[in-house]
Amino acid sequence: QLAAVGVDTRGLVIENGAGLSRIERISAASLGQMLQVAWRRPWMPEYIAALPVAGVDGTARKRLAASPASGQAHIKTGTLNGVRAIAGYLLDRRGQRHIVVMMVNHPGAAHSAAAQDALLEWVWAGGS
Repeated sequence: QLAAVGVDTRGLVIENGAGLSRIERISAASLGQMLQVAWRRPWMPEYIAALPVAGVDGTARKRLAASPASGQAHIKTGTLNGVRAIAGYLLDRRGQRHIVVMMVNHPGAAHSAAAQDALLEWVWAGGS
């Protein structure tokens, strides 16, 4: 189904769909394509509503809490040993919506939250 809607599935590996498997794989580009496809679906409002809002609720409630970008990103966070990721949608200060994906696969990934937040703030500010 993903390939049929234009998502590049080369390299995609799904074991259980929960994302908690060491063998599951997806590229940042493919995840971004999936988010683009989801945005165009009739169930998009419910999908977006299920994503935590940065600085407000869920696993993202402590992200961007003191930032002007707080409340502007619907993001899913993901953490495993050696892996830290965020993906979702961000409304910039001009009202334009962006898809944001950042995955860190490295033994020091646990220390990448500040870089992820900096990316969100950079996109919110207009990328300048």
